[in-house]
Amino acid sequence: MPLDPDTLLASSMFINASGAIVFSLFWLADRRSPELALWAGGYILVALGLLGMMFLSTAEYPSALAGGAIFLLCGISPACFWLGTRCFDRIRPVGWWPALIAGAIPGLQYVVGIELGRPPASVAATTSLLLAVLYAFNTHVLARGIGRDPVQPGRWPVARTVVAACLGLYCISFVASALVTWHGGASEVEAEVASITIVSVVDNLLGVISCIAMAGMLWERARGDLAREARIDPLTGLFNRRGLHDGARRWLARSRPLAVIIADIDRFKRINDAHGHAGGDLVLTTFAHLIRDVCPAEDSLLARIGGEEFVILLREADPDAARHFADRLRHEVETGGFLVAGERLAITVSIGLAFPSAAETDLTPALERADRALYAAKRGGRNRVEEYIVGEPTVAEVAGA
Repeated sequence: MPLDPDTLLASSMFINASGAIVFSLFWLADRRSPELALWAGGYILVALGLLGMMFLSTAEYPSALAGGAIFLLCGISPACFWLGTRCFDRIRPVGWWPALIAGAIPGLQYVVGIELGRPPASVAATTSLLLAVLYAFNTHVLARGIGRDPVQPGRWPVARTVVAACLGLYCISFVASALVTWHGGASEVEAEVASITIVSVVDNLLGVISCIAMAGMLWERARGDLAREARIDPLTGLFNRRGLHDGARRWLARSRPLAVIIADIDRFKRINDAHGHAGGDLVLTTFAHLIRDVCPAEDSLLARIGGEEFVILLREADPDAARHFADRLRHEVETGGFLVAGERLAITVSIGLAFPSAAETDLTPALERADRALYAAKRGGRNRVEEYIVGEPTVAEVAGA
């Protein structure tokens, strides 16, 4: 039995209207999340565009004004979804106006093409290709975020993957619609009906799936946020002890060599006594920013495991490079600026250095050795780096003041 395009359009319209209702309710429950409003807006625009198509005859291409309005709605819709996903991923800046202008191009192209007297089939096919490009951008922003969570690298975001796949299929459907319109080998009316049928069938098949999967993305993010909070130190934003051990376990399983550095701010209690806990917290956050700046982003793992005690793991760091880095960090702290209530404080740090053996799959033994080296640095006068050398009865001084 042939598929009726009017029935398919009506079904697609109700599916998208349902998505609009779902995400509007989500947004009313959490108005701090702009992605929910943008996703709801995207569904509303698609539903309105489909509603407009239902009132037009499928026996001929729409006029410039009517078609331009419909394709304007259908073009700004993926722009809203793209903006919503950028907000969802907390990517700044979001780029609102460029996205909305890009979304308006399909509708404007249709108006200009018809007014200039171009063949309606060619104009409609070009519009379909422009819509395919917009959905391709949506697919890209979703796909590039798959597997990028450093806190949960072992968990695959199933819902996000499903949404990306659905949008990729939407993109393909618009390309197929354009090809049918151009090279369908039939009359203009038959080509138009076939192109509408292709896109509507895909939307009917994937509309509900993609809506449910987008809701699943919210659940995946909530789960990820909880996992992140359990592994992140709230004051400095570095990993806590749990996050450190989770990350180290993966690195020890596949990376050699690895250096373990423990850095402890000298005489921190005096800072708290003189400037209060607020002043002490400012010193800790400043120190966290400093080590972020000094450490190689891709090959370091940073954690705060105690009050003023920090751990740095350096991946692919040979002993000489690790020693050089540790002394550089000590020097940067000694000469750096720590401002508290307008007063520049003289801050130093003691550092212990150790290296996991090839047989170790847990960080604890290397941490204990680095901790012994740290206390040797404290006993040796502070503001120095000491290294624990396996097999020797004492630690070795690397550098210091």
